[in-house]
Amino acid sequence: MAKYQMYFDTVQGETKYNVDIDEAEVLDDVLHEILYDLRERGDVLQGEGEPQVVWNGVALDFRRPLPEQGVRPNDVLRVSTVATNG
Repeated sequence: MAKYQMYFDTVQGETKYNVDIDEAEVLDDVLHEILYDLRERGDVLQGEGEPQVVWNGVALDFRRPLPEQGVRPNDVLRVSTVATNG
């Protein structure tokens, strides 16, 4: 499993969270579990809408594994919300 640094835009401010994601896993499968763990720690994403994960200024595809998108272990990912109806 590869480790990634994820920064979440939470109500309390930016929160860093280190996560392990298998090279074959897709964000669609693991992000809900990561967000659940974050909520258990008392952190909630700021804003309403769908989560978005950004790496190097590019929004990642939740249906493709991270290495397939060029993301390497220890890279920094940013998680925020995107308004679904604006």
